[in-house]
Amino acid sequence: MTCQLATISPVVSLCGRLVFVKVLIALDESPISARAAEEAVRLFRGDDVEFLVISVTSVPVVWAGGAGYGMVSPMSVGSMYVEPHVEPTEELVARAEAVGIEDPEPYSLLGDPVTLICRAVEEHHVDVIVVGSHDKSALRRLIDPSVASGVIRETYRPVLVVSGEPPVESDSIG
Repeated sequence: MTCQLATISPVVSLCGRLVFVKVLIALDESPISARAAEEAVRLFRGDDVEFLVISVTSVPVVWAGGAGYGMVSPMSVGSMYVEPHVEPTEELVARAEAVGIEDPEPYSLLGDPVTLICRAVEEHHVDVIVVGSHDKSALRRLIDPSVASGVIRETYRPVLVVSGEPPVESDSIG
């Protein structure tokens, strides 16, 4: 018996069986995360696709030291750092709906973005992770590490990384 793989939508038909797809989108207030979400909606569509949107607010960091020397440590935020969780907000749902995600499952959290995104992926049995990637200088990456790179390192699930602006289509050749 032969089986054909249909890839018309992310709901893949394998020998007549439908496979449900869960897509987690990291969506903050940046334009690049909105672009990543738009790409996810464009690539993953169908009735059997579930979108989870997550927005993680980093724990505030305090610099200590002087004259160019210092140490970075998280501020004390009590039990929220140990068990970070903030109720989903209407703002996150509005951002998701603005990029075309109908009826998103929102999660707004406080803590380390990489850890919490990867935890959500495991807890919700996500099939694909979608994140935006900002162009950062080497110094900025040292101070503010890339969430996209961290997620890629910490999970075995497929990760779609969207960066930059889409090319502007031109009517003329030249």
